[in-house]
Amino acid sequence: MSPRSSQVSKRRLLQFAGSLFIVELIRPLSKVSASLIVNQDRPYWRFCNKCYVMFYTDANSNSCAAGGTHVPQGYEFRLPFGSPETSTAQQNWRCCKKCQAMFFNGYSGKGRCPAGGSHVADNTFLYVLPHDVPGTPTAQTDWRFCNKCQAMFYDGYPEKGRCAAGGSHVAQGYNFVVLPHSR
Repeated sequence: MSPRSSQVSKRRLLQFAGSLFIVELIRPLSKVSASLIVNQDRPYWRFCNKCYVMFYTDANSNSCAAGGTHVPQGYEFRLPFGSPETSTAQQNWRCCKKCQAMFFNGYSGKGRCPAGGSHVADNTFLYVLPHDVPGTPTAQTDWRFCNKCQAMFYDGYPEKGRCAAGGSHVAQGYNFVVLPHSR
């Protein structure tokens, strides 16, 4: 055996190192795209331009904290449901039967509902919402949990919308990515 045959050539070493670099570069991207893959989703979710919450539009009642009913604006979202919770997707999100807002149902207190009292969970669809991953052209960031009313609201404007618990919404916790949406 020649001494050269047991050594790795510089060219082979660079090819190997380049392959490792590409794998390490792609790995985080594949985790992000995997977190945005949805097996099941439900359409008809919209942003209310009065109170800024995410609400379900295909329903008869939809009380708004800013008075009257929600006013849809912008994209129509399709929210994922029925998946297990992961490090970048939180479960326990539900549609409120009374106001149609998306709210977090993971605490014993259910938050203030603009239709009166607390939110009441519709457990037909068990939503699992992605968070803390980059947005895409069809996945909008800046959706947040309000720690006063427990609804999902859009936090991308300087104003924070009208909260059913009084005043403006207050963002807490994860930065949710709502997906996919119409363009």
